[in-house]
Amino acid sequence: MILRRAFTLIELLVAIAIIGILAALLLASLASAKRRAQQVQCVNNVKQLTLASYIYAGDFGTQETYSDWAKLWMGTEDYGNQIKILICPSTRSVPTSSGSGPGTADLMWVWVHDATSFTGSYGLNGWLYDQPTYGARAHPEFMMSTQSAIQRPSQTPVFCDAMWVDLWPLETDPPADDLYVGATSETGMARCTIARHGGGSPASAPRDFDTSQQLPGAINIGMADGHVELVKLERLWQYYWHLNWNPPSPRPQ
Repeated sequence: MILRRAFTLIELLVAIAIIGILAALLLASLASAKRRAQQVQCVNNVKQLTLASYIYAGDFGTQETYSDWAKLWMGTEDYGNQIKILICPSTRSVPTSSGSGPGTADLMWVWVHDATSFTGSYGLNGWLYDQPTYGARAHPEFMMSTQSAIQRPSQTPVFCDAMWVDLWPLETDPPADDLYVGATSETGMARCTIARHGGGSPASAPRDFDTSQQLPGAINIGMADGHVELVKLERLWQYYWHLNWNPPSPRPQ
């Protein structure tokens, strides 16, 4: 007679535990690979937006108003009529009211203008508009309204991951301490200090961060010369956002 040895309970539990560990490792690897793929697509989106803005600027210069310029880059006119490039694949939409609403590290923003609703994941450097509005009103001398006014094209941001439509950073701006939400009440650097890339899931970005410590995470930025960089949040102040920018050392807290 042939006796067949069965699994003991301990052996079965050990096997299940090993399978669970392997599954967890695989899921973590898949999640990391997905985030890398989303980051690559985000780079492509920012690059297309940046190049489209320069085609537009070359054709129209400063003939158009602030509103026209903003609507154009959001895909409602001839140059950016590809809504998908306005959306970072690391973000998602949520049901909203009929009004405007800011985004977060993992959510799109919604902007209602002239009864039209726009959604997106990126912000435009407002110092490049044709006129000083909102955050630029106190410092019109910092505007770079023509391409020839840009002093350092390879270090001057045009588009970037952000929680709102546009932003006007200053050297003295501190980062947001909520790296998931950013700061809706500010018009400067806090609008793009969101931990969307360069780390774990953007949904788990720090909500109450000690800004005296090194900032985690990164965002994609399209520069005025057309290239795109993944920039760590800690280094945002080292880029030339407006005319005569003087990089601070250390950065504001």
